[in-house]
Amino acid sequence: MNPDDLFGADRTKPAVRQVYGVSGNGKSVFLCESLRNACRSSRFGPKHRFVVFDVKHEGYESLAPPVPNIPTAIQEMDKQKISVVHPQIEDSFDQLDDIIEWMFDMADYDREFSATLILEESSTFIGSSVGAIPPSIKRFATQGRSKGLTLILVNQRALSNKWADTQTSSITCFRQAIPDRKLLKDRWGICGDTMDEKLKKEKFSFAHLNLETLELEYFKAIKIPKIRNPIVKAKSRYSGLLRNPFL
Repeated sequence: MNPDDLFGADRTKPAVRQVYGVSGNGKSVFLCESLRNACRSSRFGPKHRFVVFDVKHEGYESLAPPVPNIPTAIQEMDKQKISVVHPQIEDSFDQLDDIIEWMFDMADYDREFSATLILEESSTFIGSSVGAIPPSIKRFATQGRSKGLTLILVNQRALSNKWADTQTSSITCFRQAIPDRKLLKDRWGICGDTMDEKLKKEKFSFAHLNLETLELEYFKAIKIPKIRNPIVKAKSRYSGLLRNPFL
């Protein structure tokens, strides 16, 4: 699967993409290695930034040293392509608001700027009703695509929020819990049991559902390199292309 299809901004489609599946079936490995490829791809310009916002604090350390808060991440993003944020649960909502506000400010300041936010354990922030979605996420979902911003919602279980689904352009599915297979059938007409039968034949394989065409594709597990070289090695690696006025 091309990293651009998952992480790249598309100003003609909804800004949200979802990735879900039960624990131990390859979501974090898939996203980590796809991000590694995306950071090295010429399809993402020098002013594109990837931010992993991970309240579970595991799975992306091989990409960049995790930082505990958004001010530190913003300082680093002037120089580096990717940042991994490990927020504390008690202030994670405020920090999520801060990183989304920063992305919108940068997009307004520099038309060449674009960004992808990977929100791990997204059910921490998104409930089942429209009113259970933080305003910053609503703003990202409805206005982000016009500014070159993409939001990846990652979770073990399928999100039960129908509003979020209307803002989503695709779902990448790993093996599903039984209730989530029923949800796929009820919402999209996709037989989750048939999908699971196919996915369990090869460990870490996955399916990709385009919600605009309802086209379903199956993919083999992503290859994991023997040596997982980090994207961020030293602070002097990048040259401060953003010239961020908001520090």
